[in-house]
Amino acid sequence: MNYILFLLNLLTTTIFSIVPNTSPDIEIIYPKDKATINAPSTFIIGNTHPNATLKINGKKVKVYPNGGFVQVVKLKEGDNSIKLNSKYKKQSDKLAFTLTVPRHEKTIPKSPLKIDASTIKPNKNLSLMPGDTIIVKFKGSTGNKASFAIGNRKEIPMIELPPRYTKTAPAFGKSYKTSKKPLKGFYKGSYKIQPSDRFYNTPVKIKLASKNKAITKIINSRLTTLSTKVPKVARVIKNKAVVRTFPGGSRLTPLPKGVRLQILQIKGNDYKFKMSNSMEGWIAKKDIRMLPYGTPAPTSIIRHINVNSYKNKVLIEFPLTERLPFKIDQVPGPQMNVNIFGAVANIDVYQYNPDDDFIKEIKWVQVSKDHFKTIITPKTKQFWGYDYYYKNNNLILELKKKPLINIESPLKGKVITVDPGHGGNELGAVGPTGVPEKEVNLSISKYMKEELEKRGAKVVMTRFSNTKDVGLYRRVKIANNYNTDVLLSIHNNALPDGRDPYKDHGASTYYYNSQSLPLAKSIQKSMVDELKLKDFGVFWSSLVLTRPYEYLAVLIEIAFMINPDEYMLLTDKEFQKKSAIAICDGLENFYKSQVNAKSKQASDL
Repeated sequence: MNYILFLLNLLTTTIFSIVPNTSPDIEIIYPKDKATINAPSTFIIGNTHPNATLKINGKKVKVYPNGGFVQVVKLKEGDNSIKLNSKYKKQSDKLAFTLTVPRHEKTIPKSPLKIDASTIKPNKNLSLMPGDTIIVKFKGSTGNKASFAIGNRKEIPMIELPPRYTKTAPAFGKSYKTSKKPLKGFYKGSYKIQPSDRFYNTPVKIKLASKNKAITKIINSRLTTLSTKVPKVARVIKNKAVVRTFPGGSRLTPLPKGVRLQILQIKGNDYKFKMSNSMEGWIAKKDIRMLPYGTPAPTSIIRHINVNSYKNKVLIEFPLTERLPFKIDQVPGPQMNVNIFGAVANIDVYQYNPDDDFIKEIKWVQVSKDHFKTIITPKTKQFWGYDYYYKNNNLILELKKKPLINIESPLKGKVITVDPGHGGNELGAVGPTGVPEKEVNLSISKYMKEELEKRGAKVVMTRFSNTKDVGLYRRVKIANNYNTDVLLSIHNNALPDGRDPYKDHGASTYYYNSQSLPLAKSIQKSMVDELKLKDFGVFWSSLVLTRPYEYLAVLIEIAFMINPDEYMLLTDKEFQKKSAIAICDGLENFYKSQVNAKSKQASDL
């Protein structure tokens, strides 16, 4: 399943019953008693006797032939009592539990003066350079005056922000619901660090004052100023270290060992570094090591680009004098951009083979004085995977060439990694009668293995049983070790609270790198057409199993474990076989779509 919050609740469930109830006894799969639900509704998932009459809070609920039921119930703020009553012949069963919805946030009255410590920002130590701005925020008693101080910088004014309304999560396709009463008492102020400021582990103090009284609080953040005269430089010590747009933000291209970074700012254990004058990245403290004081900021002149073509790959080499940070992007076209930061071009000419069967064009542009970009356009319809690394101080981009494809047997010889989602202690979503997603995923994956091998593919499985835990990154490593052409991660879906399983359901596929989008679309079309499922959509999503760039990678959500109709299909062996065939057909159709109509490429095998 794709929704983390829902999964965390389900992982605490240990129900594995797959036999329908023979009595009206009620078994609840989700949610747990006394659970906190951060939404205006939830769904009750469980089972009872298939012929029982079931009511939830007095409303009759449909019970399916397998005894399963799913019912959406609306919730109000505070405690909600859920009562179930199941009757079959002369027997009956009753069950009651409580769900809690957090109450809307409220305005803190003007008096007595109060500062809500949990809302204070920043809440981590900061190291800033002159020209940087520190922003201080908190919630306190409304209608008063606020200010903050840093060392000898006293009484820096703060303003009370305009009233705002809290929002509750909407049902799918509907707008947010807002509270009737506006929230007040949010204060915000800022200060731009001056060249004359000399802060070292200096505390930040906030003040809230009325006409007759004032309260102060030293916040859990200390400020240190960094020198602009001598740059602070660090070296990446972990291969493929994670880089983000801001702490906890979206991912950028992971950086190899040895890359040098000019540090601009420190926020707790996160370090901001310079890419170019117009772009910055963030990296974790544990992934870098500071270099000696006086180490110059990283920079290099690029005098030439080397392009070498081999049977299955093309190597594009950028000789540098030191390892610089970079970012690789794929855009529709197809096109690949390699952005090298701190690099300046001095290139008059470079050579590559115009008869090469993969590269159509390579050109470069100096975006700004410290941002060099190379634009790579292939002759093929798409990219098939890539890798990158530094060899000495030379940045090397390794592009996979288009594989040979036999139109009669498109999957022959292809290495396909099939990843049955979850497993071991990770159940995944659990359906109404207690069957965990991990079992359905593995069953479909085994059928896929058989079908793919019939079509000539070489199949790698990331797991063969439901008892062993396999970590997410371990699954990617398995695919990498076998020189995979395609990674298919098999899942079945669920929803977060606030959504309706009877409205939001069907097949969906997920991708991250643009090279995998055509494959995702092909598999999605095949599932919708062959399985007659609702088209829930194709999604771009940054997931561990979609992020690999060395090959094509797609995560597939065949149907919904928490939709009773689709759950009955997913627990049927014949439907599982049909699902496996539909996915394999989608994969095969994708390969066929890449064949040159004139040559058919069959003669190349």
